[in-house]
Amino acid sequence: MAGGSNTGTIELGLKVATLLIAVFGVWKFFDERASSARAEAKARSLGYIERFADAEMIAARSRLLAFWQDYPKFAQFVRENSITEREYQNFVLATYPRRADRSRIDAALFRLQVFFDEVAFCRESEVCDKKILDGFFCTYATGYARIYGPFYSRLAKDIGSDPLDMKLQALAGVCAPS
Repeated sequence: MAGGSNTGTIELGLKVATLLIAVFGVWKFFDERASSARAEAKARSLGYIERFADAEMIAARSRLLAFWQDYPKFAQFVRENSITEREYQNFVLATYPRRADRSRIDAALFRLQVFFDEVAFCRESEVCDKKILDGFFCTYATGYARIYGPFYSRLAKDIGSDPLDMKLQALAGVCAPS
């Protein structure tokens, strides 16, 4: 009987050891998957930052900046004075629709909007690293939402669409200080 008790203790010890190894293995598996998911999210986020600096995006941003180069007096006035949102919208509505290069401006607006839609989706779906995206894109998103909001409103009206910049505005909203 003494040998049987010893065998039962050994079997119990082996079962406990096996259970501990299995639990550790499962924990390690899920920890590695979580680490891998975090690394992939960071890589996707860094990919968006890299894309923001590619030639196509720089060209789109440059086209929008070129618009403002044609209105240096207005830009100077805005820097030196505060204007209301309505005054700014009136200026945009008086100048943007009549531009000879409007199709190029529209193409740049669409290109930036598609990009910010992708960034917002990646952030919302949590397949990107929010801290990395917010750290890099919040300044851009809030600036573009504020500056180009009236452009997007007019463009949406002209093509009979819902607001085109919903995702950009939402992204800017999560970036705004509470």
